[in-house]
Amino acid sequence: MKRLAALLLSMAGLISLMPGQAAAAETTFSDLTRSHWAYHDISFLTEKEVIMGFNGKFMPNVTITRLDAAVMMGRAMQLNAPAEPTAAVPTDMFLTTRGYNEVLAGIEKGMFVLNEKGAFQPNEPLTRRDMARAIAAGFDYQGKGKSAFKDIPVTDPNYPYIDAIAANKVTTGYSDGTFRPELPVDRLQFSVFLARIYNKPLEYTVKQDGVTLHTVRDAEEAIRLALNYPKATVHPVSNTLVTYSEKTGALGETGIRNGALIYNGAERTIPFTPDFFKSYITPNGSWGTLFETFILLGRSYPGGEFGVHAKNNANYSDWDWYLNETFADHGALKNLNESAKSLQKTVNVYIAIPYPKMGGTIVDLEGKEHPNSMSEREKLVEWYIGQTEMLWDVAGYSNLNFKGYYWLSETMGHREDEKLINDIADKIHSNNRMFIYSPHATSSNFQYWKNYGFDGAYLQPNAFRLKLTDTPARLHRAFLQAQIYGSGINLEIDQYGPNQMEAGLQNFRQYIDMAQRYGLPGQSLIVYQGVGMVDRMVKNWNQPSYYQAYQLLSSLAYQ
Repeated sequence: MKRLAALLLSMAGLISLMPGQAAAAETTFSDLTRSHWAYHDISFLTEKEVIMGFNGKFMPNVTITRLDAAVMMGRAMQLNAPAEPTAAVPTDMFLTTRGYNEVLAGIEKGMFVLNEKGAFQPNEPLTRRDMARAIAAGFDYQGKGKSAFKDIPVTDPNYPYIDAIAANKVTTGYSDGTFRPELPVDRLQFSVFLARIYNKPLEYTVKQDGVTLHTVRDAEEAIRLALNYPKATVHPVSNTLVTYSEKTGALGETGIRNGALIYNGAERTIPFTPDFFKSYITPNGSWGTLFETFILLGRSYPGGEFGVHAKNNANYSDWDWYLNETFADHGALKNLNESAKSLQKTVNVYIAIPYPKMGGTIVDLEGKEHPNSMSEREKLVEWYIGQTEMLWDVAGYSNLNFKGYYWLSETMGHREDEKLINDIADKIHSNNRMFIYSPHATSSNFQYWKNYGFDGAYLQPNAFRLKLTDTPARLHRAFLQAQIYGSGINLEIDQYGPNQMEAGLQNFRQYIDMAQRYGLPGQSLIVYQGVGMVDRMVKNWNQPSYYQAYQLLSSLAYQ
């Protein structure tokens, strides 16, 4: 890693990695705003302390020379100049020339070629044609012969390299269908190319019982191979910029080992009682612990939805309604506290923050209308957090520990939300609370959850629907993504009725099997169980499928 970052020194603004030093939270370049299309690619390199910029600027339009590119890639790949080169030595460089060894190593590997006079031309701009060859040859990318650029015929000597980086999603070319091979590559473009190579694993392994069965370059290929074995798992292989774990995130600061999602909005028709929560806290009446954390979330309010939904027209009064329901005598908190107290347990609590609507005016508690804007949306959330903190202090629950807040939205589909979330996270952290969310399987920008200020993310496999036929592949995919991005997992079982329960049990069995394969128990997980599936399991104890489902769930318990 030291070598990789040191290589970037030659590009004024790209410096060495500092092992052990904390990564930057986000980019702060004055000439690169959050709305920029490459913001997250640059953030990735900034977090790795690869990019530092010039006096607070990124300077995206500075051209990279062939020498700078050769030095960067040579050191990134830890290439050494051969003692006895088989390729020609450049006529315009000497042993004492900066980057001589990296250039020689790159030529030997076929990443760079000399001109007809045998010169490397170190100070010439790196063209897109040069870049394609360097990346494809350097990382051994293989094309599929399917890319078609108007200005690169298949007979072009560089077509295989350009096709290879296109097939591996390093570039998509320009919107008019051209590749523009002779254009010089600037700092922004080169950084994006570098980020797209390193912000995902270069290889994946398929393992069973600790033995590596396959090593491949493509994640989906690895998943397909894993499906051929009864207990196989898929893991990312670490590279020079990122070290991957072979387990999902532990997320210790959240305090969540096993968390249960408890719906307590207008969608709930079953009343809460202390007995309702007992089967959640302790399995089979034992003194072990099944769920030590409870995440309260209201999906809906009378007349609408709290999430990212066309029916979300929630104003201050609707958010206030939800708080009143949550803290009422008949609400989840009081009954959870009584249940925990009777079991001599103390459990953690997270309270959901509804999604502040993006359309329509925002009406405050006095009936005044405010134009919808990010600042007004943020004011609504800040008011809600203030009210929650006040109500919690007044309630004085003896056996509940208020850990933090849960963001109800399951994706980051709007750029505005990213800034909003960062500001909300700062507010939450100023109250010494945690901030978590649970993105769905295809959530936008899930990989950047730490940048947004979340303390934990719990990825949904979205494989619990009985009509699906690819549940194992979806589960492998979710566990792989959780390893890559350090998230937890949201295990899912729907609120199956008696006619669905047999099929639902088989589906849930696959979830638990994957959880055991990937060593999820003991890490950090949450469980989606409809409005109250655990309660239904216990109340239908005499039906084998429900009983077996609860036994499977109880396998996650600990002492």
